[in-house]
Amino acid sequence: MFSRLRTFFFSMAILTLGGCSSTPKISSLEPLPKDLPADLAARFEVLESGHPAVKPSPSPAPRPTSKKEKRKKGVVVAPVPPPAPVFTYPVRRGKPGPIWVGEKQTLEITYIGLAAGEFTTEVLPNKVIGDRSVYHFRGQADTSSVMNLFYRLNDTIESFWDFEGLFSHRFHLVLDETKQKRDALELFDSEAKKDFYWDRKNHVEKGISESKTTTDIPSFPQDSYSALYYIRTLPLEQGKNYTFPVVSEGKAWDCVVTVARKDMMDSPLGRKSTIVLKIETRFNGVLKQDGSEQYIWLTDDDRRFIVRVEAKVKVGAVAARLKKVELGVKPSE
Repeated sequence: MFSRLRTFFFSMAILTLGGCSSTPKISSLEPLPKDLPADLAARFEVLESGHPAVKPSPSPAPRPTSKKEKRKKGVVVAPVPPPAPVFTYPVRRGKPGPIWVGEKQTLEITYIGLAAGEFTTEVLPNKVIGDRSVYHFRGQADTSSVMNLFYRLNDTIESFWDFEGLFSHRFHLVLDETKQKRDALELFDSEAKKDFYWDRKNHVEKGISESKTTTDIPSFPQDSYSALYYIRTLPLEQGKNYTFPVVSEGKAWDCVVTVARKDMMDSPLGRKSTIVLKIETRFNGVLKQDGSEQYIWLTDDDRRFIVRVEAKVKVGAVAARLKKVELGVKPSE
């Protein structure tokens, strides 16, 4: 039951939790593991925008002298091999887009009709990874005083999401719960199509464990938290399906979003038209069928705020409704 509740808190009944990421320079979370390879640590270091260490993208290499030019100079050279393909990043962000720095949504969670806690998700000021500007998302889940009598959750996640390409670079999870503490990190290298996943656990009954894996992944994936933001950027046309890759705990799978219908709902923003989405998962091409049903309601406007989430599972029904929202600052571009 509690693993289901935790999954709902963080992924809002959409995805299964996975790896994580942090940085000692800007995050309140734990630093990167000391034995992380130096190249990975340097490549995925997170810096504040405007930090002196942030360097602009390198200028194109100078054009090589052509054979004709070299013959004129009397120089005989071997044929120049064609240049290696240049890795390019997608540009998928609309302007200004629905995601604004400073936005904050607080959702009240209920389980089988009882108050279970709150989940707060916010967009912090942009950061930089390498030469890429990234969004900085942070989520916080806390159980209610009633739920604490049975099981306590005080968990935090962070995602660093490419500003133009809308894909994940890093994901970090820190759990502080009644029976366990956990610190997990996931680094996504879209160019090499590799995922580094590192997980440390300290369980009351099972003790301390640690695992590290490197696996093949598709380029430009979502993590299990950024997927919630990525869905808000999709066109979401009536009756259409949208499929995109998600990487979680070193495993790649697909999230399938179906636009089911539109509903009118009350919210802190007033009575709003909402888009109702059915969320499913597909692993190795096979749609997961475990009897659960998962739906999310987004405002049918240019911001796509979360209004409600519902998950029907074997052990009952979990739901979330928007309790408070801060709009954030509209980007200048």
